[in-house]
Amino acid sequence: MSTISPNEVETVSDRVPQLHMRHDLRGLPDLAIPAGYALRALTHDDLAAWADLLDRNGELGEWSAERARPFFSEGSRMPLEGSCFVTWGSEPVATAQLHQHPDGPYAPTPELGWVAVDPAHRGRGLGYVACLAVLRYAASKGYEEVFLLTDDHRLPAIRTYLRLGFRPWMYDATAGGRWAVVLEELAAHVPESEREGWRTRE
Repeated sequence: MSTISPNEVETVSDRVPQLHMRHDLRGLPDLAIPAGYALRALTHDDLAAWADLLDRNGELGEWSAERARPFFSEGSRMPLEGSCFVTWGSEPVATAQLHQHPDGPYAPTPELGWVAVDPAHRGRGLGYVACLAVLRYAASKGYEEVFLLTDDHRLPAIRTYLRLGFRPWMYDATAGGRWAVVLEELAAHVPESEREGWRTRE
């Protein structure tokens, strides 16, 4: 299987690298699942449903069972027990995954990736729940930190990550100025009480 991380993109001349965030896993809050929803880990039988949800999300490119298959194959760095569905009845409506990095520049820190919510179920905190479930799984496996990659324009997602306790990571030379812009844009729409914990990490 390819070792490309969930949200990784190739850096080309007309595109800057993705933004990085990271999270110290100490003191994670308890899970609180909204009424009517349930949480479960992925299984090998979920390949088609997972691909369909990522495709339905509309922000992660086009997905098919063929594209998803390597993540469910032997040797995948996405452990299914560290990946989750939030379900409405039997229908998966939100998901998040842990992607392991045993080697490479991020090793040994794992990555939170492929966070997706069905558009019909947005605004109910389901992305937060799915991400927190993955963070708690990572902590249970002894990891001390998790990172993620995101894009400058994904302000609702970044707000969720900040609420979870992720903080901007100054991973490359472009990060400082870009994070200043992102946080300023978010601050215009976020209560001061929610902004108190925001801080950057070198």
